[in-house]
Amino acid sequence: MNSSAKNNVPDSPLTLKMVEFRPEWQFEESKTGVFYKNGVIPGKLFITFLGGNIQLDSAKQAIDILETMFRSNVLNNCEYIRIADYTDVTKASINTRMLYANSLNRLNEEYHCRPVITYICGASLLLKTMLRLFASYVKQKFIFVKTVQDAFELINSGKGLSFAETNHPITITQEEIDNFAATCGHILFDEFYIVDEKQSFVSPGHPLYDLYTIISLLNNDLRELQKTEKEQKQKIEEALNNARILNKKLSEEKKNVEEKEQIQQILIENLKKARIEAESASKAKSEFLANMSHEIRTPLHAVIGMTELILDTPLNEEQKHFAETIHISTRQLYQLISDILDFSKIESGQLEKEQTTFNIRTLCNEISSLLIGNARKKNLQLEIFLSEPLPESLCGYPVYLRQVLLNLVQNAIKFTYQGKITITVKPEAETADEATLRFSVRDTGIGIPDEKKELIIQRFTQLDSSATRKEGGTGLGLAISTQLVEFMGGKLNLDSKINEGSEFWFVLPFQKPADEVTANTSVSSAPFRTKGSEPKDYAARKLTKSEKILLVEDNITNQQVALAMFAKLRYNVDIAANGIEAIETLKKIPYALVVMDLQMPLMDGIEATREIRRIGNEIMNPDVPIIAMTANATEEDKKKCLKAGMNDFITKPFFIQSLRELLEKWLPNNNT
Repeated sequence: MNSSAKNNVPDSPLTLKMVEFRPEWQFEESKTGVFYKNGVIPGKLFITFLGGNIQLDSAKQAIDILETMFRSNVLNNCEYIRIADYTDVTKASINTRMLYANSLNRLNEEYHCRPVITYICGASLLLKTMLRLFASYVKQKFIFVKTVQDAFELINSGKGLSFAETNHPITITQEEIDNFAATCGHILFDEFYIVDEKQSFVSPGHPLYDLYTIISLLNNDLRELQKTEKEQKQKIEEALNNARILNKKLSEEKKNVEEKEQIQQILIENLKKARIEAESASKAKSEFLANMSHEIRTPLHAVIGMTELILDTPLNEEQKHFAETIHISTRQLYQLISDILDFSKIESGQLEKEQTTFNIRTLCNEISSLLIGNARKKNLQLEIFLSEPLPESLCGYPVYLRQVLLNLVQNAIKFTYQGKITITVKPEAETADEATLRFSVRDTGIGIPDEKKELIIQRFTQLDSSATRKEGGTGLGLAISTQLVEFMGGKLNLDSKINEGSEFWFVLPFQKPADEVTANTSVSSAPFRTKGSEPKDYAARKLTKSEKILLVEDNITNQQVALAMFAKLRYNVDIAANGIEAIETLKKIPYALVVMDLQMPLMDGIEATREIRRIGNEIMNPDVPIIAMTANATEEDKKKCLKAGMNDFITKPFFIQSLRELLEKWLPNNNT
């Protein structure tokens, strides 16, 4: 500790000029007139000048500055002399005094220092009384002087403590004591009692004068604390009231949320119910269309088959005309049924989403071979351009692509009366993993007006809907093609001019299989033409087919149609009326091929196929190829057939050419 401070006599005289005042140790509020300025003679003296009506906010700012000063280590591990100039202080609230006193005690303890003596300069009588109340609390000895200069004189003389300890006896009467006690009682027990500081209880020189001043100050501080407590209680009550209101709102909101959740749950349940009903309706619709398709296809198969067989017999001109008319009408009816079924599958989202690998050249050849006959009958030229280089194999939806191109080419043939139809496939973009191709079907037909270009791709819409239109049809082909192209990731576009022709085109992306090799060896822009190609003459064939076929069919008419077709193709056929008969027959004869209907009494085609494939069933040729022949044309039916163990699938009605190709595929040894 500083020895000079301890002895209360400095080593050398202390003056105000020796005090260091730093900017960060002071503040002044121009609006309120409050100021607070600190200065230090390190390790010896701490002086503060303050003024104005010091309220709590100002006191908090003063505490921040006080802590900044102590952190500077100018008062550390020492005893020092304290000077506080209150000359310009007008008022200091009890909360302010308490905050400052507590903070100063804390900082003195934290930095291991304490004031030996404190000089209070220029304080009013009221301030003096207030400070006396705090003297013991802040562990300081207060000496009241008029000016800062008086304080320095007492410090340098070493008479400060003796000046503070001046003591003399006083005399008071019993009545004065009783009056003083009565005043204290009013303060304690009367909440609304106010001590009038101007009231003359005793004269200023009387011994009890200071005591009355003290209780007056205590009374004012008590009222201030009560006021603060009341305000705090009011704020707490307001906060509680707001909390109650908020809680009520939250409860109401919670109730609203619960009601909304209940409504939402009801909506969800209704949506689930609606979805189930929609799915049920969609399933019923699909089943109805499938059943209707089956029921229509079955007799239609007989009509188409028999008509083809009739046309292959000697007929006079009139008979031939009648037969050809029947044949054309049945083909149109067949196309209508196929379109409706396809459209239904698209609408109900039943399209197969699994991609497969295919060859674009093979696909185009198939389209050419299927439609060359139609083009030839109208004396039209059918061309296909494959611009190189094209990938050898692609991964995509060949069935849907084939159907789109077939629809577009058939449509082009229908509305073209001279000239040609051209199918063009050319690369649009290519990467290591993907190839993008542009497909185009161009004709030299009647063309389409601009105002009807959007109309023709709508369902059940014809360019000419009048009763006298030249060409028939449902208008489903383009609608189906549009949706299939969009499903595959493209968009069907149309360019057309009246009397000059039309071009339908689209661009599709395809993935390349891992082992795909791009063909760059033969680059050719010349088309291969299909005009003039002739179908094979079945009647001219002279084949001897030793291997036998088992036809499993319950419908007598269909039996007759199939037998006639097989006979025309020179195949040896036996008949079984249902699955049970087929199994018993296969136990006796090792047939080379089984053509199996699906819907039959006693045992249907699926169940019969499973039994044929079952190990240990005594079938002579359990690996015999089985071809499903049915009017059920859905993808699901095909999957069921393949899963049961069948090898291939042909849909009724079919044309004799399709049957021939299928038989030659599975009985190659019978071809000559």
